[in-house]
Amino acid sequence: MTAADPHRVPFHRLRHVLRVTKARTAFLIYSVRLFWAAWRGQLEEIWVGDSHAALIPATVLGAPLRHIENGRWVCHLGPRLQFSIARQGLPPAVLRIFGLVGRTKHAKDVLWVYSFGEIDVRCHLVPRMEEPGTYDFVPAYLERIRESARATGSDRVLVLVPPPESDVAEEQIGFPVVGTLQERTRALQLLRDAMHKAAASMSGDGPEILLIDVIDQFSDANGVWRQELTYDGLHTNDAGRAIVRQEIDRLLAAAEAGR
Repeated sequence: MTAADPHRVPFHRLRHVLRVTKARTAFLIYSVRLFWAAWRGQLEEIWVGDSHAALIPATVLGAPLRHIENGRWVCHLGPRLQFSIARQGLPPAVLRIFGLVGRTKHAKDVLWVYSFGEIDVRCHLVPRMEEPGTYDFVPAYLERIRESARATGSDRVLVLVPPPESDVAEEQIGFPVVGTLQERTRALQLLRDAMHKAAASMSGDGPEILLIDVIDQFSDANGVWRQELTYDGLHTNDAGRAIVRQEIDRLLAAAEAGR
């Protein structure tokens, strides 16, 4: 500890306060723009969740809430877990914004897509994946998504099943990879099964949950992410984005045909 340290602490705190204030201000501004787009019928699709929600509809990360193109928006909530969403739900401030969007006359025309769970698999599930009750949070997670759908006035929402595992991606500070590639692939398969089981057993008195599951298309013979479909071993490239879009179109067409 040096004599200069006490003088540096307030400066760092001030920088933190300024960063947080800037981020909140930007989010507020884009929230107003989101509501205005919804009010005018110019909001067609919005992805909500982790980095996959930000990097499947777009090619680069940007502001946490932003318009991409052609009525398509992203609400990137950061590295959140399925487990934490199941326990706490979406942030109340975000739900309030979504609720305002849900009051617009075009709300039912908006397609909502949610993505959480990749970090659960990569960082947390392997040590306990075979234990009874490990995946009991999954039904609660889908109910939380349904809760959000009610706020937005949606009849149905899409939920992404996390993509395959890979050893190509660099390990991120704060998110250590736990387990071998084979173990993480097994943990993902168990999560995938739990998501499909939970979706199939949901009651019919709420918005419909449709799962975007492209694991088979994205995986090689060993269940590992095909290198030609990812640019960093963690997120999809344009070829993979096209596969996701095709699956979304197929799901929506099948849902309409089944009505």
